[in-house]
Amino acid sequence: MIAEKNGVFFIETENTSYVFSVQETGYAEHIYYGRKLRNIEESLSAIREKHLKAPKMSTLASSQFSEYTLNDSLLEFSFESRGDYKTPLVALSWGERGDRSINFVYSSHSISSGIVRFKGPKMPQAIATEEEAETLKVEYEDKSRSIKLITYYTAFYHSDVITRRVEIVNNSNVPLKVRSLYSLQLDLRATKTKVTSFSGPWGREKVERTREQDEGGFFVESRAIMSGEADSTVIVEDGSNTYAVGLLYSGAFRTSLYQTTEGITHITTGINPALFSWKLESKEAFESPEAILTYSENGKEGVGIRLRRFTEEHIRRGKWKNRMKPLVLNTWDSLGFDPDESDVLKMAKEAKSLGLEAICIDDGWFGSRDDNTTSLGDWYADTRHFPSGIKDLANEVHYLGLMFGLWFEMEGLSERSMLYKTHPDWVIGRNNADCAIGNNQQLLDITRTDVQEWVIATLSRIIESANIDYIRWSISRFQGDMWSNVGKDNIDSFAHRYVLGLYHILDTITKSYPNLYIEMTARGAMRFDYGMLSYASSILSTECSDCLMSQKTIESEALIYPLSVMSRVLSSNPDKYTSRSIEGETKFNSSIFGVLEYSINPLELSKIDSFILKQQIDFYKAYRPLLQYGTFKKVEDNEEKTIWSVSNGDSSVIILLYYLKKSNINTSAEKLYVECANENYDYSFMARNHLQNKIDLVLKPQEIECYNASGDALKWAGISLSDNISGNGWEDGMRTLQDNNSRLYIIKRKEENK
Repeated sequence: MIAEKNGVFFIETENTSYVFSVQETGYAEHIYYGRKLRNIEESLSAIREKHLKAPKMSTLASSQFSEYTLNDSLLEFSFESRGDYKTPLVALSWGERGDRSINFVYSSHSISSGIVRFKGPKMPQAIATEEEAETLKVEYEDKSRSIKLITYYTAFYHSDVITRRVEIVNNSNVPLKVRSLYSLQLDLRATKTKVTSFSGPWGREKVERTREQDEGGFFVESRAIMSGEADSTVIVEDGSNTYAVGLLYSGAFRTSLYQTTEGITHITTGINPALFSWKLESKEAFESPEAILTYSENGKEGVGIRLRRFTEEHIRRGKWKNRMKPLVLNTWDSLGFDPDESDVLKMAKEAKSLGLEAICIDDGWFGSRDDNTTSLGDWYADTRHFPSGIKDLANEVHYLGLMFGLWFEMEGLSERSMLYKTHPDWVIGRNNADCAIGNNQQLLDITRTDVQEWVIATLSRIIESANIDYIRWSISRFQGDMWSNVGKDNIDSFAHRYVLGLYHILDTITKSYPNLYIEMTARGAMRFDYGMLSYASSILSTECSDCLMSQKTIESEALIYPLSVMSRVLSSNPDKYTSRSIEGETKFNSSIFGVLEYSINPLELSKIDSFILKQQIDFYKAYRPLLQYGTFKKVEDNEEKTIWSVSNGDSSVIILLYYLKKSNINTSAEKLYVECANENYDYSFMARNHLQNKIDLVLKPQEIECYNASGDALKWAGISLSDNISGNGWEDGMRTLQDNNSRLYIIKRKEENK
């Protein structure tokens, strides 16, 4: 519900209240955001700030209000004048001399049902029916310069999320330069906060990092043409109040938090101003990406639940939104750059017999792609490997009842390619010979409309010619240069225009082929963001397939994203990056939380390994609704072990991972608490059959962990697990977990077993 009364705006969701007012000065002052208040109108005079005396050395916003200073006020947006020295939501230069003395004051507002769509180029936006959401549009104006600033607040009632975005309109007769425009600002009167961000290098992307923040600043950002290894999402804890902000954007972003000397925690998120400016001619407008804001009194897990639910309900769209994601066999780790028509077909037949549901030919199927130095851009089948062409192979795979997929890197371009010889001007950079190289390739300039249309036409030709069901969209490098060889646009706008070009391509493809499954992979999670989830069916969580190394990335992503969008790859031993070998059952147990895919050669498996793989696939299918759409929780993660759980809506079915990283000597009894158990249910508790080789089975058979227990017993008393072998001998019934061993426990409400 959104309402306005006497200049005060009330935005309510099911469990939160957001309140701000337009002061006599015309500026919008933030009053409250947090847990839903019962009778907030009556409490206004108590909770709003009084402004009886301005701090020393303050600059007054107006001579008419002698004690009002913007720098010591909680504001809905900051700008570069009138004595506000916080990071500006908007920074503008007007006219030939670059006038920065902009002064936005309230002009008008309107309230409408549903969402208000973007007017300009296509950008991702949360979707909702008129019953699910309501939007407040507030206009502010600098009348002397004829510039408007419009803020949008869309309340998604049942998700407890408010989205925010900003629009700048130049109604003057002179150019206006937008030097910076964030999507959201949140000011809180808080002096000691905990800030959680998600960042890390390739292979260890988006790892949760929490720090205490007092006076001073902090920011997380991407300075690339993609969102990168860090995430725009930041979680801020102020005592029992927890806030989260995020961004529906796939390019260079910055989320910053600054605590002023006046005790204001000032949060902004949006396009990274380091790689951005935009020129508005007379009567032109610019819109920021959409930002996400949510609150919970239940800590990080509370805001995480709301972010995940919001993503599922209002960001995801299309055929695959609520469907079970297919089990895919990928050819990369087995065939590399040498996929062969006959080998792929044999693998597809074996995949079908094992219960897999799709096969995707990864890199190496096109041009003369013998290695990564050649053929990107030459998107036609390599007849040396596929003499019958892709269409005939796809038909045979479809005849088997499998989905058929191909790998693409449409944004990349090899210098050794026909496309490069034909269109060297399509490369990003002023001088091709001097352009920075990454992963032995250049990047296509998709800010150009002719390149966008070529990408769309090329993809469409291949999709239609072979009835492609599944594409794996990759990008393998960041930009080195930012320069377009056409147009007169300021290069400061290049990074944003690149993302707009990508959105145009993806929007066109997803609308033209609504049944197409798109898995996004950018050397792992370099493009794992809310914006991309408007188009992608799932996104690779990380390229690191070592299930020990990837644990922190997975549990961090699963805090803020739903499992149903997280692709997890299970590959063979040893791991191609860490050279670590971890037994297959433990790799499986760790990889099932999300959208599982295999990157192995099933033709090379022994009979026992094929049997184990078939059992894995059958188990995953049986619990796929839970593993893709259940509620994930990191129960414990320390140097010795990791424990994860996933539960369905009423906790009638729970799967729990116990992963022993490092075995210890001379250990004793161990308790396992099932925190998500429903105290009013009775449960059965049993371990999944952990298949071992024949010798281990004979010498030390798997322990039998099978119990009946009430939900409150599971939650508060815990299961006393069988002793683990620890150097003091082995007895029948003991667990035999060593380093990097695991168990899966299946916990079901007893009625579910009938």
